[in-house]
Amino acid sequence: MTLKVGLIGCGGITVPHVEGWRKVAGRAEIVAVADVSEETAKVRVAQIGHQVRIYSDYRELLANKEIDAVDIALPHHLHRPAIVAAAEAGKHLMTEKPLCLNLDEAADITKAVKKSGITMMAGHNQLFFPPVLRAKQMVMMGDLGKVYAINTMDAGARRGPLNLNKATWGKEAASRPTWRSDPAKMGGGELIDTGYHPAYRLLFLAGQMPVTVSATLGRYRTPMDREDTASLIVKFADGVIGSVFTSWAIPAPGAGPTIFSIQAEAGQVWGESDKLYYQPVGFQQPAVTSFEGWNYDRTFAAEIAHFVDAIEGGFTPLHSVDEATDTLRLIMAAYKSVDEGIVVKL
Repeated sequence: MTLKVGLIGCGGITVPHVEGWRKVAGRAEIVAVADVSEETAKVRVAQIGHQVRIYSDYRELLANKEIDAVDIALPHHLHRPAIVAAAEAGKHLMTEKPLCLNLDEAADITKAVKKSGITMMAGHNQLFFPPVLRAKQMVMMGDLGKVYAINTMDAGARRGPLNLNKATWGKEAASRPTWRSDPAKMGGGELIDTGYHPAYRLLFLAGQMPVTVSATLGRYRTPMDREDTASLIVKFADGVIGSVFTSWAIPAPGAGPTIFSIQAEAGQVWGESDKLYYQPVGFQQPAVTSFEGWNYDRTFAAEIAHFVDAIEGGFTPLHSVDEATDTLRLIMAAYKSVDEGIVVKL
């Protein structure tokens, strides 16, 4: 049976989503899209490549009994109502990060999802980088011995071409206002947006929630009212120290760049999007495993295939509402740490 899928939200992030759904053709098919902008919806339909029904209101899409599952890719402040509505309509759902804006909204989502019995997957696509999965396996198998520290990063500095109008030089570049310009719709700044990725990767690799978190935020290059950079230090109950570094202004280390590192009793392991490095204690050079052809877009195809597998197999996805809530809990604690100038206990 082919899964009938509705796409809720047709913005730029859904470009790799649509390509991911193409990879599971025959098992699943987008049959409807919803977006408040008819123009945006038509652009995405053109990419889909076959006729689908267009809705201006996602609630009307959810009322379509032929639709089995939805892929939700809306602005942050719309996640909670859309996820709850989808669960109440009995649709399996995959949703983009972050889960929602706060823990009260997360509780509403959890209640609706558990009551409905549907399969919900958090769109934590960076879990599907092969180096991340291989490192998780190494930790679980005890290959590294006792783990001492886990560091995760998602940072980069973008620079456009030189503006040939000299009058603009030395001045802060103007940006077109979007919903991301409004902290009330974002739920914060860079940390709750791009920072969500290294946060869930840290929890995935550690396999546990931290007991404390301390954070520092900075604003260096981007024209926004909230942070464009965040640094978190956490401690786990077993003594492992964790860190998250995320930024829209500062690049991560390495040419790759590095997206995580683990320091442990037997050595250290670190990864880029398509390479894993393992250097045992006493060795001068690391062993390198390459995963040829892996890039960011492939992670969306991998997560979508996993979502379909979970629905067909009746198992809980790698990251469900529980893991999404834990990630949000960590980020909310980091914001509290900054606001109150304290180390927050979780």
